[in-house]
Amino acid sequence: MTGHAVIACDVFAEELRLLGGEHPPWRVLELLEMGLHDRPDELRREIQNTIHRLENDPCVGTVLLLYGLCGNGLVGVRPGRARLVLPRAHDCISILLGGCEQHSKVLAGEPGTYFYSPGWIREKRVPGPDREAHLRKHYGERFGDDPEIIEDLLEADREAFSHHNRAAYVDLFPNDEAEAYSRACAHCMGWRFERLRGDPALLRGLFAKEWDPARYLLVEPGQAITLAHDGTLVQARP
Repeated sequence: MTGHAVIACDVFAEELRLLGGEHPPWRVLELLEMGLHDRPDELRREIQNTIHRLENDPCVGTVLLLYGLCGNGLVGVRPGRARLVLPRAHDCISILLGGCEQHSKVLAGEPGTYFYSPGWIREKRVPGPDREAHLRKHYGERFGDDPEIIEDLLEADREAFSHHNRAAYVDLFPNDEAEAYSRACAHCMGWRFERLRGDPALLRGLFAKEWDPARYLLVEPGQAITLAHDGTLVQARP
């Protein structure tokens, strides 16, 4: 009997643990490092290699990819013998909000929104009280102890967030610690704070095999994931 395997960004680790419960609806779950989002070529290689490894299990007939566009890191990914299924989503926030429609609606109403989630804040790299210390360490390792270069880079980073004015924290399950940290980030940045209730519909549909083609892309053997330019975000092409 064949089953599903899941390859997911570990930004979803908490949500998957709670959604899966004691009897998760997948045969195997592979979580990949969230930091790969910053390195799309490496993300693509990791996902492709993981697909090939999972396909060695004859009981895996479908591989579910829990990713959005993610810097085009999925473009070119292809199955060997299994079918791939992935949500049509810009990123993890689209998935947590239940789809691109809700994500776009939030941004249309509040274009200065920066999104937080339990997984996204885990490494404390988001705009907030701990980001500068993280960047100082990172820049110091990369550029040495030149204070002028480091300060210029930090100023450029601050400028990148100058058009934001609201922190929106999104979760599917109550997480007081994550919400409090996101609220502290908003205070640090001088932004308004709002908690947005997430919608697990896109995740539940993925695991329940309710693969409406308007919301999910199916990629068969012999096809690869490519970008679509008609609003559907991704398509499968030979």
